[in-house]
Amino acid sequence: MRKKYSDLKRKGNVIVFPKTVDRLLTEGMNLLKDEKYEEARDKLYQVLAYEPEHAGALGAYCYCLFELGEYEEALEVCKELLKVGPVHYLETMELYISILMQVKEFEEAERMIEILIEEKVLPEERLEQFQHLRDLNERITSNKAAVKIDPTLFAAGTFTSLPPAEQERLIMELPPASYEVMKGSLLALAEHPETDLLAKTYILFMLHQEQVKADVHLKKFSFEGTFSIADLPDPQNHSRIRAIKAQIEERLTKDPSGLEMVRQLFERHVFLFYPFMWEGHSEAEVAESYTAYLDVLFSGETAFSGDRELLTLIIHAEQWFELRDR
Repeated sequence: MRKKYSDLKRKGNVIVFPKTVDRLLTEGMNLLKDEKYEEARDKLYQVLAYEPEHAGALGAYCYCLFELGEYEEALEVCKELLKVGPVHYLETMELYISILMQVKEFEEAERMIEILIEEKVLPEERLEQFQHLRDLNERITSNKAAVKIDPTLFAAGTFTSLPPAEQERLIMELPPASYEVMKGSLLALAEHPETDLLAKTYILFMLHQEQVKADVHLKKFSFEGTFSIADLPDPQNHSRIRAIKAQIEERLTKDPSGLEMVRQLFERHVFLFYPFMWEGHSEAEVAESYTAYLDVLFSGETAFSGDRELLTLIIHAEQWFELRDR
């Protein structure tokens, strides 16, 4: 059986061959990049056996645990990482808050978010992400108290006839304890073609948060697939999302205002398309299409030679928001 981080002890007088730690760390990071989380976790554990306070290894190890759903141990490792001093502070805090929410330590999550926002240590482009986490956390926390539920409101015919904002409100006001009981109705709404797409996203967030065990078949725009609620991706910390953001930043590094617009656009679409992660398209293709959309927005045309279908998807997503907000 794999030992946990708490079982690690310093090696004392054990002789470590030159570059052994570097080799293990490189192998672990490459496995993490390829999303082979179990193999990466085990390789990084070996690094920590030699250097228990290696910040880079601790951060990567913690992320592997999070992706594997080993939240209690991930929390322990993340706390140790914060003591040591993480290599990437904001990314670590984002992960820490996500873990706190997974283990239902909502008050501590709220406290950490408030500290980051009040101390103004967040770059402008990250502020929206943390505010979204705070809002979601506040809604979950406020719903702890018992609330009388009218199940007729969640019947497909009634629910889908409501305005999008009202659909969202009903979902977010459900007390967490009701999600298991309401599982059948909520899954049906998530699968229903006329349920508001963002309401579907919130249903999935809440079902996942409450660790409801079920599969759900979803369709959003051109994406379609079946997901396990327990294995739904984290939109804040998913490696694919981070990689796309990095490529967008690289492409627009000389256009700060354009970069900010595309960042906001992409963040909005992350939650709209969730839990789909642009399957069938490479990260470079997605980044290229979002930067091309900027040209379309300002000039009405583009010399874009990439995936026109992907660019059309982005345009349709923005049109969806415009119609929803009317």
